[in-house]
Amino acid sequence: MLPKNVHHLFALASATAWEFALLFRLPREYYIKSGVVYIRDRIPSCWIRYSPSPLFVLLVLLPALVLLALYTHLRDPTLKKSALSVGLPVLSVVLVSIINPHNALWVLLIITAGVGTILGEEKGEKALLAIEGFLPGLVVLMMILGELGVAC
Repeated sequence: MLPKNVHHLFALASATAWEFALLFRLPREYYIKSGVVYIRDRIPSCWIRYSPSPLFVLLVLLPALVLLALYTHLRDPTLKKSALSVGLPVLSVVLVSIINPHNALWVLLIITAGVGTILGEEKGEKALLAIEGFLPGLVVLMMILGELGVAC
């Protein structure tokens, strides 16, 4: 059996790597809707809106779902903590960004600190759990805000 810090570090590295892969490879149509409207038949006006598809939500939550599946198979409580510490911040970023994407960073900070504090047993594990959720959540937030900032 591996030490629990190794599980946390593996979950952190794999979840962050997965979100980075999505950042560079996922088509923006999965989570951004945009178009052009012509005003007075000649003046183009762009519109852009964050609208996550179910496939987008599933893909960004995939690391947490894999960790939950591993937990059900191996019954290692550190995998359950890792799944929650990755899944809750990512899900909060996806949902809060629907309402106001510019407040999602504050929500991400609060959720990751809370998850780390609640699930961790000692200071080191609390910090690892907080970082484990913050980095993938930050990558998802960068994905959303980066595409919202792009003009049509």
